[in-house]
Amino acid sequence: MKINKSRYIALAFSLVAIFLLEACSKTEFLPDPEGAKIPFQSDATQTVEELLAASPAKLFYSAWQKSNIKDVLNASTGKQIYTVFVPNDAAMQAAGLGASQISQKPVAELADLMKFYITLGPVVPEALKNRTDNFMAKSMLVNPQLFLPFYEGGLNNGQRADPYQYRNYMSVREEQLLVNGKTMGRLNYLPATNGGIYIMEKTVEIPTKTILEALEADDRFSMFLAAQRMGDELFINRLIENMEPLFGYTPEPEEVAEYAYERNFYKNKWTINENAYGGPNITISTLFAPTNEAFHKAGFMTVADIVSYNERSLENIYFDENLFTVVGGFPLDTIFNFHRDFGRILRPAAIGGDKAVDNATVFYSNALNASLNEYLVSAGGNPTIEYAFKMPLDFSRNGNAVQLKVKGSEHPAANVIDTDINTLNGPIHVVDHLLLPKGFKLK
Repeated sequence: MKINKSRYIALAFSLVAIFLLEACSKTEFLPDPEGAKIPFQSDATQTVEELLAASPAKLFYSAWQKSNIKDVLNASTGKQIYTVFVPNDAAMQAAGLGASQISQKPVAELADLMKFYITLGPVVPEALKNRTDNFMAKSMLVNPQLFLPFYEGGLNNGQRADPYQYRNYMSVREEQLLVNGKTMGRLNYLPATNGGIYIMEKTVEIPTKTILEALEADDRFSMFLAAQRMGDELFINRLIENMEPLFGYTPEPEEVAEYAYERNFYKNKWTINENAYGGPNITISTLFAPTNEAFHKAGFMTVADIVSYNERSLENIYFDENLFTVVGGFPLDTIFNFHRDFGRILRPAAIGGDKAVDNATVFYSNALNASLNEYLVSAGGNPTIEYAFKMPLDFSRNGNAVQLKVKGSEHPAANVIDTDINTLNGPIHVVDHLLLPKGFKLK
């Protein structure tokens, strides 16, 4: 039987209209937790500028003076408070920012560097200590090409998206300042009348790559990438064959993908969406990337082994002409979803199909601990609280090593063997086992 597409298109437009009316009251995105606000009170007698001039961070201050950051701050903050994270001279030199390099850099480039190390508002040590998570501090540096899901007020042009401000995630452990999971040296904070400065022993990396670009540049993840890319191809080709007799023509892969809106295609959330047209075009989360050796431990010696394993489930993938959507997937889709999206593929749906919206899931290595085990990775939106989705992974520590597994699984826990690979999409942590749920059969 051929499908009457005009009838379904009309139905689809009606459903879209209903969705848009309801979406006005929907929580779009829950932000990274910033912790309790500490009221700013200072008995200091010097300004931030004066502290910088008197500090031993001479190279940073020379970059500060050459840039136009003081004009930017005056225009942006007036008499507001701001905090500066200041790499010392050894850190600047190690990053290739000696006196000669600084003298040759354009003013605008130095201003961007300064913006990255400045957070508007106070960030006092009391806000960073005695916490199991991180304090998220937005820098002044904005990427004009990137836009995040709407939460904080949108853009000045009315678009429902937020500007991409580079973020740094901070805490203090045993009097060591941690930024994005990495130690910046002993806590050295100097309060100012208009904020404060932290002197750091290292620079902070400004991310330039997407998650996909970082994975493609590292041979350890060749099987992880190829397995998902070839899985997508197998999935699409199966549906083209299945949909052709129903549609009366051969649908293009792009059309098929539109009906498979529940599938997490391998580039999804790993790249910059070039088709966003002014709306959100990037998301930030956390990836647990399995190495090639992790696949070998699971019995997959080659990508061909993975494809063969997926082919056994092809008959479960089809286009449901009554629901007008794609049904089914591969068993490994669920495994990969634990690695890349905290198992949200398993979120329960309320009556009508609504699911809880994504909560913030940006976790650097120092925040990977048992306190996450009760965290709600999805909560809010139209569904009531009983449809919230709790963290499906169990985090633990073996000494200083982080381990994680799917809750209730009898399979070995994965060890985090490399941490905090920073990208535009958030951190990558490298794991040595696949995250297999209870009862999952590999044979």
